[in-house]
Amino acid sequence: MIIRLFGVLVVLVVLIGLAIYAVFGYQERYYADDYFSFIDHDGVLESRKWHNKTFGCTYAIVSIVDAAKTNPPIEWIDSSLWHQTPLLFKEERKAGQCRNLICECKYDLTPDTYQRLTRALSEPGSFYYLGWRQPPHDPLYQGSILVYSSAQKIAAKVRFGD
Repeated sequence: MIIRLFGVLVVLVVLIGLAIYAVFGYQERYYADDYFSFIDHDGVLESRKWHNKTFGCTYAIVSIVDAAKTNPPIEWIDSSLWHQTPLLFKEERKAGQCRNLICECKYDLTPDTYQRLTRALSEPGSFYYLGWRQPPHDPLYQGSILVYSSAQKIAAKVRFGD
């Protein structure tokens, strides 16, 4: 009797664990698609709603359509809060210094996505949002960054943390 009860408890714990895993897996796969439902996009490049370490990056990154507007959609954030690229910092970069959140999350992203985001932030013609801070920015205070680039055909929300 005790063995059967123990077996039933083990099966229940495993089933609950699988259900939780399925819910988190679903959220991971569809996070970017849900987040960017207001933007015409032709595919999800990267999607992570929950980080799997003590500290880590979460992101929603999509490839926007060729006919996308040059400016970020007003449904996302008030157009007066966006800054035009290139992303500028208060001090010169030291050798090997990571200066922005995209760089901090480099190893979580595919090389192609990382390169597209890096080009979007370093070349003129794209937009980014780092909260209320005005350029030039301090590299230490970047909890999240939004990027919109019709030139690179990419829209992204990258955050350090959940």
